[in-house]
This record gives sequence, structure tokens and C-alpha cells, in this order.
Amino acid sequence: MKIKVKIVIWFIMCVAFAKAQTIPVNDDSQLSEAIKKAQPGDTIVMVNKEWKDVDIKFKAIGTSERPIVLKSQTAGSVKLTGTSTLRIGGDYLEVHGLWFENGNVGKNNVVRFEADSDTPATNSRLTNCAIINVNPDSREITNYYIALHGKNNRVDHCSLLGKLNKGPAIAVRLKNSIDNNHRIDHNYFGERLPLGFNGGETIRIGTSTYSKQSSRTVVENNFFERCSGEIEIISIKSANNVVRNNLILESEGTITLRHGDYNIIEGNVIIGNNLPKTGGIRMINKGNIVRNNIIIGTTGKDLRAPICVMNGIPNSKLNEYDPVVDGIIQNNTIINCSPVTLSIGSRSNATIAPVNTKFENNLIYNSSRGLAIFAGDDISGITLGGNKVSSTLIEDFDGVDVVDFKLEAANGIYIPSADSDALLTAVKTNPKVRVDATGALRSQLRAGAIVPGNFKPAIALTSQAGVSFIKIDELRNLSKDIAVTVVDVAPGEKTLEKAIKNMSGPTILKLTAGDYFITKAIKVSQDLSIVGHGNDKTFLKISKEADKTPQYIFRLNGAKEVKIKGIHIDGYASSETVKYGITSSNSPSSDIYNLYLDDVTFVNFKNSAGGAIFKAYAGTKADTISIKNSTFKDSYRGLNLSYEKDETGKYNAEHIIIQNSLFVDIEQFAVNYTRSGIEARTSGGNLLIDHCVFYRVDDSEKGRIIKVNGIKNVHIKNSVLDNSRETNSIVQLKGNHHIIENCVVYNSGKVKLSDSAQEINLERFNPKWENTENFKVRDGSGLINAGTDQKNIGLINND
Repeated sequence: MKIKVKIVIWFIMCVAFAKAQTIPVNDDSQLSEAIKKAQPGDTIVMVNKEWKDVDIKFKAIGTSERPIVLKSQTAGSVKLTGTSTLRIGGDYLEVHGLWFENGNVGKNNVVRFEADSDTPATNSRLTNCAIINVNPDSREITNYYIALHGKNNRVDHCSLLGKLNKGPAIAVRLKNSIDNNHRIDHNYFGERLPLGFNGGETIRIGTSTYSKQSSRTVVENNFFERCSGEIEIISIKSANNVVRNNLILESEGTITLRHGDYNIIEGNVIIGNNLPKTGGIRMINKGNIVRNNIIIGTTGKDLRAPICVMNGIPNSKLNEYDPVVDGIIQNNTIINCSPVTLSIGSRSNATIAPVNTKFENNLIYNSSRGLAIFAGDDISGITLGGNKVSSTLIEDFDGVDVVDFKLEAANGIYIPSADSDALLTAVKTNPKVRVDATGALRSQLRAGAIVPGNFKPAIALTSQAGVSFIKIDELRNLSKDIAVTVVDVAPGEKTLEKAIKNMSGPTILKLTAGDYFITKAIKVSQDLSIVGHGNDKTFLKISKEADKTPQYIFRLNGAKEVKIKGIHIDGYASSETVKYGITSSNSPSSDIYNLYLDDVTFVNFKNSAGGAIFKAYAGTKADTISIKNSTFKDSYRGLNLSYEKDETGKYNAEHIIIQNSLFVDIEQFAVNYTRSGIEARTSGGNLLIDHCVFYRVDDSEKGRIIKVNGIKNVHIKNSVLDNSRETNSIVQLKGNHHIIENCVVYNSGKVKLSDSAQEINLERFNPKWENTENFKVRDGSGLINAGTDQKNIGLINND
């Protein structure tokens, strides 16, 4: 009888397995039909080609032993472009080897673990897939590369980069999926440029609405590189998650325990390479544990500190800041970083200091003298014990010992030497830290993330992250492989205009001496360099043959980088002057652009109906606007970046750099660089003005030569502000990151300072110009060799 039963079972299994099929599909209709008919164990194979504008709805039911698989014929050879998306819904489904690239899915998510609102994915997997440079038209449109719904799903060995718009690359959604047990592992998250406002996270788990709920998501063994969308690289907004053994490199932000309790952050390696705004781990809320992390070369301060423990807000709302209670910070190693910050508040009403929190057995080393720990408020609720800092650091806290331990190189980082073992004796902790960041068992209590003398690599440094079909080096260089065309352009009517119209890919246009005439405004949609023969030899003018005066000379209409050098641009036209010299896109865009001007003169942009030499429209963002050796003259306004009005902390450029340049006879401001509102997650904008001259700029009672309302970092140095006689206040600086240094103000109004803004060596004397054409100075001028760099204050290379 037993023999007959076994035969029956064997027969049933054979029949079941016989049904499993491999089904090749060549187009979206065949794909849809194959999915509808799919049975457990089936594999649907998309043939190698470009699949454009395909909405894949992978809705089916597999089993744990026999999942249903959707895969590419060859991993990485199925390219999904245009509006292509993937929805996964059902049970035990797997997707392998797809590549989404250069698409535009609008408000949709590229991949969604939910076929429809009634069919989330469970026990399903996205593996060895790439999503690269898929962006909507505007960076203010919110979508996700991957939206995780349902339960027990996994995203692994994927490569995600190039996201420019609002919304995290991966979002874990908790609505209807509490205790979801997702796993995000072995993925490569490539460069994400600063978004400029809230919503630029790389991974977000939950939202403030569901922050008291448990997610139980694990984020491990991933590689994050230059993920600088905002201050929160990994944003935890739920409970009981684990973030462990990830490598974060050169990223402007932190792992942030923003909302939610009882999360664990352990074994991560964070390397800033001393780049600005790089940070570590930020703690808020209850019962969170931060241990065995290695943080090296991060420079961020306050909220971006290597470890930041925040103050809370009384009766905090769900979207505010709960106090830190029962926090544990143990056995972390911090090397050559800015100080750890304890009891720091981002709001004036953040008055509740941490309670019953432990800061124990941490190791801090710095090769330069400075603070190890900065206390922003009461730290009596934080117990410090067993912490060791190097002898270069200043430390006055009980529970922090200064010892002369040694470090040695190991696996690309530094670890304490075996000879330093006895110096790093630590205290007992609860809970115990049983292993170090390499996974090695701890036989003795020692400070730091790695046991002294243990040359085994940290687990975070050993993960093989990303897809199999594109190496990380190739991903970094995708945009660098495009050939640049060089074209010589002769002077004459419409020659430059036609050359730009005929561009195909990145182009350098070389202009000889002479006059170049345009009849129409020029939209620049591809990367462009215009190189003239010098601003006194190469002239760009409005043609008399123009049917009407163009509104602008150049508009950056999709180009990511525009460089202009050695050219004189004249806005004069016979009927009316051109309104703008250069503008950003006139509609919101997700593209981040860069503009570089060198040896460029702009004159006669006198249109008083809001005109400017440069205008940035709302909803657009530059990473860098760099102006060197240039002249802005006889115009209505200079640079106008003031159109973000919605009080959310947006601004139009991350960095504005103006060096060795002249602004003369500008009716209103030379620079208006404004941020409305404050958003703590952004850097807040950066302005550097060095070796410039402002002469007869905004010469009116309520005028401002330079407007910097709401901008975080402002440094004006080695410059002259002259002959704005009627102006009461030529510039108003506010906050301890605003500095005017080594400048001369003459025949002009006051510099107004507030909230710890700094004035260093500000002088008032006659510059003694030899002439006001090129602003050379006469012998005996106090400007000569008086700069912080021993060059002239004002213009250099001019004497």
C-alpha cells in the first residue's frame, strides 16, 4: 500500500513539473498574454531588444518552491525606455535582468510592488535590474524608482542612479503593509545630485503618518556613492528596521532616524573623503541603537555631524521631532571627522534634551587638534562611559578618556593597532556588543567598531553590490563616453545661430574675431561650449534683419552644461533692448545644469520690465553658476535668482561663484539670490564673491547691491563697493555663515549685519581709480596688494 502511495505522489509531482514552461515573448501583447496564462514554475523570457513605452503588469501567483519568473533573454539586453513601467502583484514572483534607461514615466513609479490597489506583491523579488536616468519633465514631480508595497519582498543586486526629481529612489510604503519584512540588499545607488528641497532621499522607509508602525525592513550590504539628494540619505520613518553593513561614500547627508522607534544602525562604513556636507548618523526618537559603525573623513557639522543626537519638541506632532529616549550609541569609530554633536536642535522649540541615553565605548581619532564632542544643550540625560579619544582632541566630559592610541592601515581604512589594545579597555554595556564590524567575536571589552589588530575587512567593504551586466566604473562613466564635436564658426549673419541649431551631441564652437549676428532667441538643449577670441575681439549682436527683438539671447533648454568664454554680448536692438542675456528653462525641470562664464562682457540689457542679464525661473536648479573675469554693464539687473516663492526652502542654484568680475551702471541689484523659507535637509545655497568691483549699482534709497535673503553660506571678500551714494544699506547679511571680509566700501551705504554675521577688515577709503573703464588703480591706492591673497583688492591682473 505504501508503495502505491509513493507512486501516486511521484506521478503527481512529475505532472506538475511537466507543466513548467519557458515562454519567449517578442512584444507587449505576447508578454501580457504570457503573464495571464503563467503557472507556477513558468519562466517568461523577454527577447533582447529595446522595449519602448511598455506598461508591464506582472500579476500572477507562484509558490515558494515554484516561483513565476519574468526575465530578459540576456541580463541587461532588454532596454525599457520611454514611458515603460513595471508593476508586480501576486505571490512568489521574480523579475531578473531588466534595464530601464533614459525614460520619462511622469508621476508613475518605474517599478511598483503592487499590480493594483487590491493586489500587492508578497514574497516577490526584483534582482539584477538597473534603473538609470529615468526622470519626469520637472524635478518637482514626485515619483519613485521602486515603490515597495505588500510583504516579504526583496530588491537585490540592482543599480539605481541618475534620479533628479522629488521622491526617494526606493520607498517602502506602510499603508496596509505593517511588519512587511522587506529586504533591500547588495544594490548600488549611484550619484544623486542635490535636489534643493525636501524629497531627495535615496531610501525612505515609511512616512510620518505611519511612523509609529513597525516596518521590519532590512537594508544591508548596499553601496551608496555620492547620494546627495538631501540631508537624509536613508530616512527611517517607521519602527523596528535594521540598517547594517552598508558602504556610503562621498555623500552629502546622513543615515537619519527621522521618525520611529527601536531601529538598529550597525556595521556601516561611511567615508566622506573630507568633502563638504558629508555626514554620518542622526538620532531622533526612542529606543534606537547605533553601534559598530565606522565613520571617516566627514566634514558636516550640527545635523550633519558624524553622530548627531537631537533635542526633541514638546508634544511633538507626527511630522516633527520626538525626543531621544533610551538611545544607545556604542562601539563606533570616528576618524578625522568634525565633532560629534549631542543635544542639537533644528528648531527653536526643540527644548527636550535626550533622556536615559548611553554614549559608550566609542573611539574618536583626529590628526588635527579640535573638539571631539560638542554639546549644544543639556546632556545630563546622556551617560558617557568607556569612550576613547586621541591626544589631539579636546575633551572635558566624564566618561571620555584621552589616550595616545595608534592607527594602522587595513583594507583601505584605519584600525587601532594591536599595540594599542590595553589603552582601549572599555566598560560593560547593555545590550552587549558581541561582534565587531568585521563579524569577529569580541573576547574583551574594547572601544571602537573593530577589535585592535583585527585585519579582517569590515563586512560593509566586502559586499558585491549592483547588477552583473554593468560594472560600477562603467556606470560612473556613462555620461563621459559621449564624443564632443568641435566646430569652427566664421563671423556673419546667423552663423552662430545655425551652428547651434545643427548641433548633434556635446559641441565646442570656436569663434574667430569679428561680429556675429543673431535674428532669434537661441535655445540650448545639448551641452555647449562657445569659445571666442576675447571679449574685445568677438562680438555677439542682434541683427538688423531680426523680425522682432528676441526676449533672450540664450535659454538653457535641457543642456546640462553651458560654457561661454571670450565674447562680448550686446543686448541692444533697434526697437527695444533684449530682456535677458541668459535664462534657465522657463518651465520647471528635473535637470540640474551648470553655467560657466569666463571673459564675457554683457552690455545694454536695459529692459526695465523685469529684465536681467541672467534669470533663473522657478522650478529650475543649477548646481554651479561660475562667473570669472567678466563684465556686467549698462543694464537693468545683473543675476536674478529670486523666483522661488512658496516658502518651502527652495532656491535656484547650489553654488554661485563670482570672481574677478565687474558690475557697473546696473540700475537695480547686481545679484539677487533668494531662498524663501527654510528646509533643514538642504545646504541652503552658497555664494562666493571674490575680487570684484561694484560701481554705481542700485543707486537708490532702498536699493541693495547684493541680495542674499535666506541663503545659508555667503562670503564676500577682496571686493570694492563704490559710488552707490543713495543706497542706505548696500547688503544685508544674516547668520554666522555670512561673512564680508577684506572689502572696501566708498561713497555708498552701510553693510547691515545681524544674527552673528561677520564683518572682518571692512574699510572705507577712496580706491583711487586711474579710470572707470577698466578700473585700474593709481599708484598709492590702498587696494594694492591688500587682498587676503596679497593681490589687489578689486580686480586682479589689471595693474
